Amino acid sequence: MKEAKYIITIVMDLNVIPLALQITCLAGNILSRTLLGGRAERNEYLLLHAFTLKDYITPDKKIEKKRDDDGPRRKAAAYTGGLVLDPKKGFYDKLVLLMDFNSLYPSIIQEYNLCFTTVPGAAYAELEQLSIPESNMEPGVIPTEIHKLVKSRQQIKQLMKTPNLSPEQKMDYHIRQMALKLTANSMYGCLGATHCRFYAKNLAALVTAKGREILEDTKHLVEKLQYEVIYGDTDSLMINTNILEYDDVFTIGRKIMREVNNRYKKVELDIDGVFRYLLLLQKKKYAAVTMSKLPNGQIQMTQEHKGLDIVRRDWCPLACDIGKKILDVLLCDHSSETRLEQVVQILQNVAKSVKEGTAPLSSFVITKQLSKNPDAYPHKKQLSHVMVALRLNKAGGRMWKAGDTLPYVICEDGTAVSATERAYHIDEVKNNEKLKVDVNYYLLSQIFPVVLRICEPIEGIDDVFLANNLGLQFVYKPKAIACEAALNLPLAINDNRFNNCLPLTFKCQNERCNKELIIKDTITEFHSGRQLSLSMCSNEDCKVAPWTYANVIQNSVQLAIRKAISKYYNGWLECENPLCSNRTRRLPLDFAKKFPDCSICKDVSMSRVYSGTDLYNQLYYYHKMFDISEPSYKHFVSQCPRDMIAAYNTLKETIDRQLKRNKFSRVNISEIFSSGNTNASGMFVSASSREDFYELEDLSDDTDKEI
Repeated sequence: MKEAKYIITIVMDLNVIPLALQITCLAGNILSRTLLGGRAERNEYLLLHAFTLKDYITPDKKIEKKRDDDGPRRKAAAYTGGLVLDPKKGFYDKLVLLMDFNSLYPSIIQEYNLCFTTVPGAAYAELEQLSIPESNMEPGVIPTEIHKLVKSRQQIKQLMKTPNLSPEQKMDYHIRQMALKLTANSMYGCLGATHCRFYAKNLAALVTAKGREILEDTKHLVEKLQYEVIYGDTDSLMINTNILEYDDVFTIGRKIMREVNNRYKKVELDIDGVFRYLLLLQKKKYAAVTMSKLPNGQIQMTQEHKGLDIVRRDWCPLACDIGKKILDVLLCDHSSETRLEQVVQILQNVAKSVKEGTAPLSSFVITKQLSKNPDAYPHKKQLSHVMVALRLNKAGGRMWKAGDTLPYVICEDGTAVSATERAYHIDEVKNNEKLKVDVNYYLLSQIFPVVLRICEPIEGIDDVFLANNLGLQFVYKPKAIACEAALNLPLAINDNRFNNCLPLTFKCQNERCNKELIIKDTITEFHSGRQLSLSMCSNEDCKVAPWTYANVIQNSVQLAIRKAISKYYNGWLECENPLCSNRTRRLPLDFAKKFPDCSICKDVSMSRVYSGTDLYNQLYYYHKMFDISEPSYKHFVSQCPRDMIAAYNTLKETIDRQLKRNKFSRVNISEIFSSGNTNASGMFVSASSREDFYELEDLSDDTDKEI
């Protein structure tokens, strides 16, 4: 009964029922469906009423078959979203102005009159074929509906300013304006929702494209006004004002607002807030102290965190708590020396408490959710929570399954296996005195990474500084040493032979990520440091390592090799005269100095656009990507599981098979000193030229197999 009471209390406090009723009245659907939370369905009904009143025939509802649990999931709409500007990472102790556009996407729909009724082919044409309607065209149905919602909200907000309103009347107005706001802001979403009756992917893409254009133009305008834009995300900008006076920041903000808002009729930029301190770490990751002026004139300070590790369950409570303490020290009115001293004190205290065992056991608990049943995971030994679930399921009792959140602790159990295999459920640790918390694991793999990411922009704090103060100087290998191999790696980045080679691209197989990964090197700089390129996804929120789907990467390698071979066998020739545009696949009849003459320039030779050397370098480049046998990679390989090394070897062998089939590395002495101009395959050879051409066997046999 208590749980039911809590739910009712939350529903009452949030005014869920009256808010849902107002939204239902606006959309014209059923209250029970509104309470289920389907925004796309609500908007669908609103548009159905609007289009029907205008005598339009609306699209039929698509009925899809239910997907089996093991079947493929539907992918997200494949169009580009909002623009995220590259952040200028650092710690800002001058006031930062935060500005954002009010309801950007609904405003864009009104500004450019975007609708099925105004944009020809909105539901089926490609994005490039869609055009912005003329300014004198009658407003479309969707812009008109959004305008009604916005205007109604403005009227209600004016009513809220009426003096002597009763609390009940004020709350009623608040709920009504909130319903209008939520409905207007979610209108754009139905265009990009694949299951919606009014799904129009490219019309939604046109809206986001205009959003990116507006944000980029605003950034340039702000910079012309001699202010520094340090970050931007979809509909907002962070501007470094380089001043300390709160009121002066608003003067700057109003100046920028005037300049930007004069350009548009419906799109409106506004001041969203002021940061006293800002620690900008990465895209969508920052910590700040927000300033706001109270009615009595006093300035109130509030700390704000976005996307930081301390709010994620991947980290134990102790690591999150230390991260918050470090932020409290950094985001306050102290000198840099005082901040540094306090950081040292925090680190030394936590190291002492962990090593002496005074920290409570609950502070070491890591919680992770099972996204599938434990038996369904392909690489179980690398996932601590999966190993714990399998062991508990085998022992009997509660059966852990997909959707369960499992609490565990990494312990020292007397074995020499990896940390992921030394994870135990919190109850197992409590009931077994022989299990002790792995001190080095928590200091090195939990607390250290969290603090390092927070302190990275702070001058005077680096990884060695943090490791020493956590007592890890004999355990932690500094980046400068651990990545020593980078100085002598024979990689594409350090080898001119591979300057024109194409990187390997493939899609992440995590259904929630689906990001296109680009592999350019054996080693990649990730958010957690330099590692083997297939050790993790470039998306920080994705936990699926690329090497776990090596078969998919192998297919991508085969396709990339096939593409390179096809490009070589196209046999395109081009004139060496930069002013001549002659390109042909036909071998000219006239030769000079054992090279074909250009039929236009006559005395100027022609050369291959994509030579045998280019093809060999491309294949060898792929070989280098997956060759981890170099001594310089020893440090990275030592930290890899066996399955990962096997995946690398499989990919390397795939490329080696192709490399062994060509004759590029074989020198035919008799052919070099022969007087003939061409060899058996019709390829021209010159012993005096800078690059020699040898017969390359058709490598397509291996790539013609089914992939």
